[in-house]
Amino acid sequence: MKKKLKLKSSVYYVLIIFIVGIFLAYFGINKYNEYKYHQTNEYKLTTIGYTLEDAKKIISNLSDDDVGYILTINKDDRILQLLDQKYFIKKNFRDYYDYVLANKKMEISEVIPIINCKVNNEYYSLDLETDMSKEDQIIVNKYYHMSSDYSPTDLVKVSMDYSWGDYGSVVVRQVVMDNFLNMWQAANNDGIYLMISSAYRSYQEQEIVYNNYKDSYGEDYANSIAAKPGFSEHQTGLAIDIFSKTNSNRKTFEDSEAAKWLFDNAYRFGFILRYPKDKVKYTGYAYESWHYRYVGKEIAEYIHNNDITYEEYYAYFLDN
Repeated sequence: MKKKLKLKSSVYYVLIIFIVGIFLAYFGINKYNEYKYHQTNEYKLTTIGYTLEDAKKIISNLSDDDVGYILTINKDDRILQLLDQKYFIKKNFRDYYDYVLANKKMEISEVIPIINCKVNNEYYSLDLETDMSKEDQIIVNKYYHMSSDYSPTDLVKVSMDYSWGDYGSVVVRQVVMDNFLNMWQAANNDGIYLMISSAYRSYQEQEIVYNNYKDSYGEDYANSIAAKPGFSEHQTGLAIDIFSKTNSNRKTFEDSEAAKWLFDNAYRFGFILRYPKDKVKYTGYAYESWHYRYVGKEIAEYIHNNDITYEEYYAYFLDN
């Protein structure tokens, strides 16, 4: 009997020890997990004032280095406002935030396109060679340039029915010509006769144009109205200056029926108004109601419907 009681007692003690062991292990694991969680950026962000939801948003939208930087500063709601912007680009975060700190009165929504379009830099200061493999989606502006010897291999002559000058003096890439003819026909059906005044220009031809403006009006004016050689879209063969047969005056074309028709319809044929009136600070060029650029129908429609520049589109969708 005593032997049985002793055995029962031993089992009882073993059971107690087992239960205590499980409890200690559970407690230890929890403590370890708690310790490990306290080492995470998610926890650290909550300790400086961010909610758990905010912390998760920051971590999912920024690099580890950027999160580490945020942990060195006080909680700033402007960081969350930046993350909520439609065209926020992860790799640009520090540039956005530095610009916000330097321009405290500026709306957060204004900062995004400034940085994305690189206009926080002086014009021509970055000297970036454009990615020619992007074909009709390449970007050329006051930061991205082409080599002096670049010339499209598919240039075609524009008939004098659609352009001024001697036959062969106006040339464009084949894809531009095909889509311009479709657009011309649509405009003609609406009683508008479109004409191309200028299209492809070689590096050397653009050099003459730029220097003429510079010599006549000074460098500042030249930079606002013309591109330096190598930085002109006309060298791509994708840009065309479009007027109408009844109005080729740059000063009055904006108010013509042809200009209004192009503004409302050009995107349907893959063309965008390249330098809109209210986007000068993003494009770097004065408003040109006649300057259109072929980018393809899908891109042109998006740019038209969302009222953004090609710089903004390129930065977010093609270079991100």
